[in-house]
Amino acid sequence: MYKLCPTLHDHLKDMASCHTICFNDSLSSKLGRGYIEKILEWFLADENRFLFHVECNNKIIGYCGGFCSLYSGDGSTSGMLQYAMPEAIKGVIRKPYLLFHPELIKRYPLIFKNIRRRILKTKKNIPVAHHNFNESKIGLVVIGVHPEYRGKGCFELLMQQFEEECKKRNADKMILSVKAANTRAVAAYRKVGWEIASQSKKGVEMFKIVI
Repeated sequence: MYKLCPTLHDHLKDMASCHTICFNDSLSSKLGRGYIEKILEWFLADENRFLFHVECNNKIIGYCGGFCSLYSGDGSTSGMLQYAMPEAIKGVIRKPYLLFHPELIKRYPLIFKNIRRRILKTKKNIPVAHHNFNESKIGLVVIGVHPEYRGKGCFELLMQQFEEECKKRNADKMILSVKAANTRAVAAYRKVGWEIASQSKKGVEMFKIVI
């Protein structure tokens, strides 16, 4: 029987294990469990993010996280990278060949930008009191389902709960990005009501209106 749970810090180790199984060949998995735990912890570090998971027999089998941007330039990719930078550096030191990984090379401009921000301390700080959950859009940033539970209702349950979380935050629209080559994911999102906003050779932008 599936059980939906809000994610706490105590769950991150098991969730990182689930992520590694879900995305064994990804850059994040190659950087190590410490890095994965840190990027997942980012969702618990502020009020404009949320993370939840599904358990079966006390085992985490799926998870999902969302993010509401607070100001221009406030992106999830940049935010997670800054938050997990020390662990990313450790991962690259352990595996120097990752410096040539296509996913990392693609992020070099963002990495250098974040390093410059750290050195110059130009990052904009937004007080918690200024958080506004009446933003119209909330992004689905991370989602994963254990291979053994795919096609068994876990994905649909995660997507239903994601929509509920967005309703709680008065969102009008949910958005996500997926690689164009991942046609299986695009089809799965369309099956639960998401539509394609735009697409290119690299990626597909999708949305769903919150009802």
